Amino acid sequence: MTRSISPRHPADGRRLRRLLSGLLAVVLASTLPALVRSAPAAAASGNLISNGTFDSGSTDPWWTRLAATSTTVNAGQLRIRTANTVGKPVWEDLVGHFEFGVTAARPYRLQFDASADVSRNVRVSVSRVDTPFTSAVDQNVALTATMRRFTFDFVSPFGDPKAVLLFHFGGRAASTVRLDNISLTPLAVDAVRDPILYWNDVLLDSYRAAASAPTAAARDAAILHAAMHDAAVSVTGVGNHYRVRVPVNYPGTMDDVVAPSLHAALDQAAFDVLVARYPQRRTALEAALAAAVAHRPSGLNSAEATRGTAVGAAAAAANLQARANDGSGDAGQYQPDGVDGAWRPTDASPAVTPNWGLVTPFVLTSGQQFRPDLPAGAVDYQDLLGKQEYLDQVQEVREYGSRTSTLRTDDQTQLAHFWANDVPGTYKPPGQLFAHTQLVAKQRQLGILANARLFGLIGLALADAAIAAWDAKYLTPIDLWRPETAIGNDWRPLSQHENGVSFSPAFPAYISGHATFAGAWAAVMKRFFGTNDIAFDATTDDPFARGVVRRMPGFDQAAQENALSRIYLGVHYRFDAEAGLDTGGSVGEYVYANRLRP
Repeated sequence: MTRSISPRHPADGRRLRRLLSGLLAVVLASTLPALVRSAPAAAASGNLISNGTFDSGSTDPWWTRLAATSTTVNAGQLRIRTANTVGKPVWEDLVGHFEFGVTAARPYRLQFDASADVSRNVRVSVSRVDTPFTSAVDQNVALTATMRRFTFDFVSPFGDPKAVLLFHFGGRAASTVRLDNISLTPLAVDAVRDPILYWNDVLLDSYRAAASAPTAAARDAAILHAAMHDAAVSVTGVGNHYRVRVPVNYPGTMDDVVAPSLHAALDQAAFDVLVARYPQRRTALEAALAAAVAHRPSGLNSAEATRGTAVGAAAAAANLQARANDGSGDAGQYQPDGVDGAWRPTDASPAVTPNWGLVTPFVLTSGQQFRPDLPAGAVDYQDLLGKQEYLDQVQEVREYGSRTSTLRTDDQTQLAHFWANDVPGTYKPPGQLFAHTQLVAKQRQLGILANARLFGLIGLALADAAIAAWDAKYLTPIDLWRPETAIGNDWRPLSQHENGVSFSPAFPAYISGHATFAGAWAAVMKRFFGTNDIAFDATTDDPFARGVVRRMPGFDQAAQENALSRIYLGVHYRFDAEAGLDTGGSVGEYVYANRLRP
């Protein structure tokens, strides 16, 4: 049998008001007629709700708001005789459970059995205990005389150490409701349902379909993941935004307290950015959005989805607008320097994005912030061509990077192709690094917020790595020719299209873009995880290494192998790789230190 408790001591009154502040915002100004409540017992393992089975015969710690509402345990079930509240709000008559914690962006499952002596609806919510009184899950269920099981999965859009589970019975004539087997359990991280990972996969598919230049691909990723990160920060209030924290406002009444859906916000942010960047893929992207909507948690209601969609759209718009005039559209005309040592096309392809070093960085102060010294410490082309270091490096590529090399080992040949991903139809170098980020994120079982931040940092670092690398390639006194040109005499690199035609990327060799990307990626990964020593099985998209998996003992080792692969592929010199790793490492460190702080 329940006990009616009224505050008799000032301290007791303060205690009750604190507990009820979030739940009864509208009625705090009036006198509470009665409160039925007991101290919470320890929750079962994994279940945040204590005494959800009522096997003990006790109603503790379940409470009612109205004295006219009674609760008893009958036949192992909680029997609730509701009050007559016709014409009053649904929250007028409540039975609930106080003071359990929920974590922002954590997935949960709410389950309960319920029936009623008359067919009726019941509103069920998990809510904040304090202002702004928002609900993480808010559902109406139809009860009949048959006891039925109800299950709602949801991702909490906020964190609250003292949340409440509420069953709302108001606005109806008196009836009898039975509840049993009530549980609220945290769910394990599910990579399949993580919007960050999902939309990163959609991005990689867009890379494959569009055959983007690595520079533009990196920029697209930064906009995408910055927008998704900003959407996540806006919904949950956790972390520091990159471009915008979208205001989230609530009407402030118990009838309208649903929070924006985190999934809906992330989905819309990603969709809007990708449609803007890949308009030719709208049909495929609409299908991807429909699939994402179909996989949202079952506890999501339409108002939550609508509010989340608005947040995501605003985050995408802010990040797209910020890049509208960043110089990335300046294709420009490139005039080769026309002397020995200077880059010139190796096939009919023109120079790729020659002005990219002038693009406004996402985090760096300028593209030349970490500009490396010229190759081999030279001052000009003539000086470089006379240096023994240059001659030795040309010879190394001649011997190890040739299509017909007898010195290159089978493993070196494999890793050369493994890290290439240069040709159309692959996800390009930034895509491979994102794929490896996914592998590690899944291995470490990161949640949505952690992935939003990690992929945001990787996106920003790769985008600025591209700007830094292209600054060194085109905007310094030496635009270095490719080994294919330097060696000549019908020498052919291992790098080739699927039809066997030799392929050297259409931009200067120094510094290596692959290496710069890899250095930036490794720097962020090490800082994010606090260690280099996380082993993972790396994969590839390259047509000459399909199905190959290489075991990486750590991030630095992966980056070094990536950089060295360009020598064995015959498209870069050793100083291209080394300077790229150093430059990229500096970029990654700077990005991590200055943006998306937790």
